[in-house]
Amino acid sequence: MSDCPSLPKCPFFNDRMASRPAMAAMMKRNYCQTDNSQCARWQVAQAKGGAAVPAELYPNELEKVAALVR
Repeated sequence: MSDCPSLPKCPFFNDRMASRPAMAAMMKRNYCQTDNSQCARWQVAQAKGGAAVPAELYPNELEKVAALVR
């Protein structure tokens, strides 16, 4: 897969985890630059629109998706 189309405006990709660069790089590679279909942020955006994605939602927080898309 290619980069997630939301990268330019995604707050996670652009400014989260500055204090943990290695962890941020791994998450960005796995969720933002490889398979964005597994990203919690992407799943919420697809179901409810980009405005419904909480800024603090991390890509790996899949357990929160069901509650956010109800």
